[in-house]
Amino acid sequence: MSRYFKPEEFRCKDGSTHPEFEGGVHPGLLIVLDDIREKFGKPILVNSGYRSPEHNRRVGGAPRSYHVKGMAADIRPQDLKDLKKLYAIADEINSTGGVGKYPTFVHVDIGPGRRWNG
Repeated sequence: MSRYFKPEEFRCKDGSTHPEFEGGVHPGLLIVLDDIREKFGKPILVNSGYRSPEHNRRVGGAPRSYHVKGMAADIRPQDLKDLKKLYAIADEINSTGGVGKYPTFVHVDIGPGRRWNG
């Protein structure tokens, strides 16, 4: 599945997994996340991976969120002082996908290329 991540890290908080992808996450996202982790050189924690439509609504996620499609993850370093570095690496590695910078995590998805601050 992945060099650095386990399937349970991507499970929805309600316990569900994406019905189409083993482990609940698109294989293309795993490639991107593994490449980010490799370059970062330290463990990365997954705050949110797949979200069921119900859970996504409960947490106020966008109706067409890439989390619901199994194509997004919110990640963070173990030490928040490394957040800026993690964002820079995600921005570089995922140049054709979405990368959002938030105060405590970085959103990464394999949708169309775009950047934002949350």
